[in-house]
Amino acid sequence: MNKQTIQVSELRRLGTFDWLSPDRLVLLSRNIEELRVAKGQAIYRPDEPAKHLFYVLEGLIAVSLLGSEGRFVRLTVLTPGEFFGITALVRGWRRLSTATALRDSRVGRIESHVFVKEVCGLPWELFGGLMDTSLRPVLKLSLLRAMFLGENLSDRLALALWEYAGRPHIRRTKGLFPSALTHEELAAMVGASRPRVSHALKQLERQGLFSKRGNRVRVHEKSLRAYLESRYGFIL
Repeated sequence: MNKQTIQVSELRRLGTFDWLSPDRLVLLSRNIEELRVAKGQAIYRPDEPAKHLFYVLEGLIAVSLLGSEGRFVRLTVLTPGEFFGITALVRGWRRLSTATALRDSRVGRIESHVFVKEVCGLPWELFGGLMDTSLRPVLKLSLLRAMFLGENLSDRLALALWEYAGRPHIRRTKGLFPSALTHEELAAMVGASRPRVSHALKQLERQGLFSKRGNRVRVHEKSLRAYLESRYGFIL
C-alpha cells in the first residue's frame, strides 16, 4: 500500500466532511494519509488492533465477518465518501471483521485519537468513556447478530446466550437468566420457530453449556466461552 497525502479539495468534493469548519478540514488533510490498495488486498484483518479510521476515496471496499468453518458473511460494500473501521473509536478494541478492496482503490487512513483530538477538538479520554458505554455494546451486538446469517441454529443460540450472559444483571445473578427470557423470546432473537429452538436448546444443554433452574436458564459461562472460542475465537 503506497502512502500519499490527501488534498483539502478532494475531501471537500466528496462532501462527507461538510460539518467540519474550513480550518478543521485543513487539519484533517494534514493528518489523513492516502493508501492505494490493490484489488483483493486486505486493509485490516480479524484480531488486529483497531487504531485507524478509514475513508473510501475511490473504488469499492468489502467488509466481511468470519464465521465458523471458514465462512464469511459480507456485512457491506462501501463506495467513495463512506467511513469504515469505526470500531477504532472504542478503546482497546480488536478487529472482528476484515476489509478488502474489491477493485484497485484509494483509501484515507487516520489514527482515531488524532481524528477525535486534533480534528474534532474533543478530549480523547472523555470521548473514549462515552464510546465505551454507548458504542461498544451496540457494535458487539450488531456483529454477533450478523453472525446469524451464516451459522446453524445451535450456534446462533449459543451466541445469543453469550450476549445475555455478559450483561451486568446476569453477571450479578451468576448466569441466571430472567424468567421472561422464554423459548419464544429466544426464537424471536434468532429467527427460528419455538419447536426448533427448544430442540437446539436441548442439544446445548446436553453439551453442558447451560442448565435449567425451574423455568429459568443458568448459563455455564466457562463452558459456553470454551465452546464459542473453539468456533469463533477472536469474536469474544
